[in-house]
Amino acid sequence: MSKKRVLIALSGGVDSSMSAKLLLEAGYELVGVYMKLHGNEASHAENIRKIDKLTQHFGFSYHVLERQGMFEESVYQPFVDTYESGETPNPCTVCNRIMKFGALLDYADEMGCDFLATGHYIRTDGKFFYQAEDDSKDQSYFLFNVRPEALKRLIFPLGDRQKSDVKAMAAQIPLLTELATQKESSEI
Repeated sequence: MSKKRVLIALSGGVDSSMSAKLLLEAGYELVGVYMKLHGNEASHAENIRKIDKLTQHFGFSYHVLERQGMFEESVYQPFVDTYESGETPNPCTVCNRIMKFGALLDYADEMGCDFLATGHYIRTDGKFFYQAEDDSKDQSYFLFNVRPEALKRLIFPLGDRQKSDVKAMAAQIPLLTELATQKESSEI
């Protein structure tokens, strides 16, 4: 029986990097992907440097997807329009549905992957989302809008872990030490 192929969304941060490590340890075959969603090329270059180092170390390939136009049209501009109209936008829920668990699932299909994995702190049984083990990092609210049919193809290796434990594990791996101490990323 062949290994199950997983498209792993990589950001250059500790969560996606540790997710990749855990998936490899569980016996999955990985294909990495990084999405460029904005025009800050210096930020992309730094993230890709980290991803390149990670994927070389663990021995799997990755792809860089240019999705800035799609993000601008589907997530960013609606966020701005909603905000300007005096409403309260929630761009993360839109991004998760359209970009991370929409466009990336489409790309998983293109790459012949069975599953899509991310470094989100959430749990799923393939039918429902559940709160993550770490209450302080739980992202279930931000994924409520994901298409139900996508759930059976999603893997969240960090859902049963505490963020402090993930950072401690990363600190023990020379390649990931830098990531274990870097500042958390933030959204808009």
